[in-house]
Formats: sequence, C-alpha cells, structure tokens
Amino acid sequence: MTVSSKIENIIIKSKKGKLLFVSDFSQYGNYDTVRKALQRLTDKGIILRISKGIYYYPKTDELLGILYPTAAEIGKAIAKRDKARIIPTGAYAQHLLGLSTQIPINIVYLTDGSARKVKIGNQTIIFKKTSPKNLSFKSKLSSLIIQALKSKKENNITQIEKLRLTEIIRQSNEKEKIKKDIQNAPVWIQKIVLEILSAIKDELA
Repeated sequence: MTVSSKIENIIIKSKKGKLLFVSDFSQYGNYDTVRKALQRLTDKGIILRISKGIYYYPKTDELLGILYPTAAEIGKAIAKRDKARIIPTGAYAQHLLGLSTQIPINIVYLTDGSARKVKIGNQTIIFKKTSPKNLSFKSKLSSLIIQALKSKKENNITQIEKLRLTEIIRQSNEKEKIKKDIQNAPVWIQKIVLEILSAIKDELA
C-alpha cells in the first residue's frame, strides 16, 4: 500500500471537519513524501489545502456547501500541534469580548511557541513570541480583558465598553481568579477591573 493510500484510509475514517497537518502523518514518511501524498489527495478532491502545510477534511452542509474552519479554529489547531500556549490580543481580543463588532483581517495571538504568519484566504493569523509572564494567568478571561484593554489604550475606554466588561465578568465564575490575575496588569487596567469587581460585589451584597 502506498503512503498516499495509507493516509487516505486514515482520513476517510476520521471525522469530517478535521484540520490536518503534514506532521500528523510523519510515521509514514519524511516531510516531502507526506506533503506529496496530501497534495495527491487534494487533487482527488478528498481534502482541501487551507495554507502551506495545513489541510482540511471538508465538512459540508446541503444548503451552505463546504463549512470552512474559522481562523480561530485554525489558530488553536496550530497551537495544539506545536504544544504551545496562545492568547488573543489586539483587535481580535476586543472582538471576542464584544468591544468591537469588526472581525479583524489580522488575527494576532501571543504565544510561547514559534513566531509565524499563516495566510488563510484574505485573513492572516499572526503568532507573536511573548514572555511566559504574559501567558501565566489563571483565567483565560483575565488575559483576554488585559490584552483587549491594552490595545484600546487608557483614554479610549468608553462607559459602554466598561458596562460590557461588567456584564461579562458578572456572568463568569472566575471573579476571584480575575482579581488575582489583574495584579500583574498595568495600573490603569487594574483600576478599571477592580472598580468593576467592586461594583459587582456591592450588587451581590
């Protein structure tokens, strides 16, 4: 059985909607051998090439056709493959928190893995190398809030945005973790978040 046939058998038995990497099949040959096998399967229409070294076993819908993975799903899959930690930052962090309705063209993650750029259609996923300190928060929500506020800058935080953060924190079960995590944030961010936590505490009193 050829390398291409072996890989094809594995893929068609897997769940549709799965992202595939050349490294997933390293036991069947070196990088070039596996890449060529995946390219043959792409040519046969079994899988799609999403970006360099990234392939997709397509999931389809009767009405919508192929359901492509989001850039966020691809970013998480890359991090999982590399055994790296990532946190959204910049405009993407704002979007995830609902502080911005626009989906940014450049989706930026801080990571302790390799710095890289991955082009996905008209979007680019950017992984920026950062220190372990920026990835050491107990709460993912904490890191998201801190990164979103950093990108907004101190004097650009509106009352509506503060109310949005209040609602998010109020509904979370991570208030104590956020309180501890925020101690490692810039002072002006500490002030905003601690005021929100205090207001929520007063509501519950």
